[in-house]
Parts: sequence; structure tokens; C-alpha cells
Amino acid sequence: MKNKSIIYLAIVGVLGAIAYFQMSSNENFGPRSDRRDFAIADTSKVAKVILTSKFPEVAVIERQSEDSWLLNDTYKARKSAVYYLLQTIHRMEIAHPVPLSMRENVLGNLAVKGIKVEVFMEGGQKKTFYVGGENQQLTATFMMLQNSSEPYALHIPGFKGYLSGRFFTQEHLWRDKLVMSFDNREIAEIQMEYFDPNERKESFSIQLENEDYILRSLKEQEVFKADSSSLTSYLASFRKLYSEGFISDYDALNTDSLLKATPYFELNIKNKKGKEIHLRTFHKRAKPGTKINGEIVMRDPDRYFAQINNNDIVLIQKQTFKKIIKGLSYLQGEPIVKK
Repeated sequence: MKNKSIIYLAIVGVLGAIAYFQMSSNENFGPRSDRRDFAIADTSKVAKVILTSKFPEVAVIERQSEDSWLLNDTYKARKSAVYYLLQTIHRMEIAHPVPLSMRENVLGNLAVKGIKVEVFMEGGQKKTFYVGGENQQLTATFMMLQNSSEPYALHIPGFKGYLSGRFFTQEHLWRDKLVMSFDNREIAEIQMEYFDPNERKESFSIQLENEDYILRSLKEQEVFKADSSSLTSYLASFRKLYSEGFISDYDALNTDSLLKATPYFELNIKNKKGKEIHLRTFHKRAKPGTKINGEIVMRDPDRYFAQINNNDIVLIQKQTFKKIIKGLSYLQGEPIVKK
């Protein structure tokens, strides 16, 4: 046991030394001082934030406008995540110094698991710090400024909890969860196809023709005059639809098997400008033992998997999407002509 303790202390000492080197780039390396200026006074001037983990994973969040941020030059960043990040770097303060007995452990943790955070301001100023684990009371998070000689435990006064959960690098967690958003006045075409044999007759299409919407059954191609109230309500249902989150672990989901399965429904929607969304939705297996009215069910009663434009797979909630999961019988009025 004594030998193991010596080895452990030696490893921690090495990690502490590594921390000193990993927390300084060549261009910024210089004399160290005890820096404590962690917070950003005016986050409205933040132009970009880069978060880098040791995996490595990188999340680059760049401001596009006052309330719009771009993730990794590709995706819209989730507003709430950006808000909490900016709030944190504005309000965080030193809760207490790191006890000398914990100093090497904290430095080792920062070196091995720490998140590097680079904050770029308008005008070219930059601040870099490293985010590690939590203190024993789970009330503060260990951080260290670049080129500083000492780590500190930081918190937000009045907030009970630690801050490390607001500094993450996984792209799927940063992405905006909006699946689709269509102005009902701009919708040009909708096609909803159900694949269950008992629901196929409910499949339909809606097309804008001469400033009027034409409703057709997909099965028989029968043309109907849509019920005005139902149609208005249905078209308005596409304004903002969010997912619960993106699926990142495709292996655990067994994506190939899922996408070969028969969909619950396929939805195509297009606006007048040609913007189009294709959504394929699949039943999700229920957790073992799930019951409805005392009966065990195989399908999750609350959630579906959905593939967007043959690309991303997301988890969607029935409660959110039920307003668009409507059938022909909900929309149809009197038949116009039969083919």
C-alpha cells in the first residue's frame, strides 16, 4: 500500500508539472503571476468563444448578431447554452483559494481533464482560462488563468452548484434543437404519408394552387375542399418545432437497423421560396416494463426517433409534434372530384 501511495503521489506531481506547460502556448509563455481577473465585465463585446477538451473536441461559438451565434462555422448554436455560458463568465467570482494540500491534484486534473476556454473580444483582446473539476462541497469549480501561478475555486454568488457543466465541447449539445420553422402564410406544399396498414388511408398532400390550398388523399388521389378551420390550425402548427436533442451515439442506437425499419410517417414540407424539410419518423422502443393502462407496451408512448433531411437523427416528443401528426379525416371537407 505504501509503495502504491508513493507511485500515486509521483504521478500527481508529474501531472502538476504538465499543467504548467500545457496551460501556456509558446507565443504567450512568459513570467507567471498570481492572476485573479477571471470574469468578463461586458459580455456584449464577446465576439467568439473557443472551448477545447483533451479528447480532443472543439466547440467554436461565434457571434453573428446580437442574439445569434454560429457553431463550428456550420450550425446555429443553442441560445440557452450561449446565454448561460456568457452569464457564467460575467458573474463568476473566486470562492476560495485552492488549499496547498490539494494544489497538485487540482493542477493535475486541469492538465488531464481541463477544458481550455478562449474568449475573444471585439477589438482583438483575448482571455484564456482552464476549467477543471469541483471542490468537495460541489459549490465551486477549479479554474486557472493562462500564465497564472495559482488555480482558484470559482462560483457565482447566490447560485448553489458548480460551473463546469456550462463549459462543454460536444457539438451535439451546443446545436440549436429547432427541427423546423415555417411561416404558415409561406407554406406551398405538405405531404404526410403514414406506413401502418391501418393508417395509410389517412395519408394526404396539401398543395398551394392559384392562392388556394388543394387537399388530396395519397391513396386514392381524391381531391377535397379542406375544412378551413382545421387547415388554418394545421398550417400554423409548423411555426416552431423543437427536438428533445440530437442523437450522438449512433452505435448504441444501432442506426443502420433503425433506418431500415418501416417509418411511422414521412413528412415533406416546402415553402414558396423552395426551403424544404424532409422528416422520417420511427417508433422508439419503450423501456422494459413500461405500461399503459396496466398493460406492458413495446413502443415508447412519449417519444419518437426522427431523421431530418436524410442526415441528423433526433429524439422528438409526441406532446410537441402531435399537432402536426394529423390525418386526412382531420382536414377534409367535401370532395371536389374523384379520380
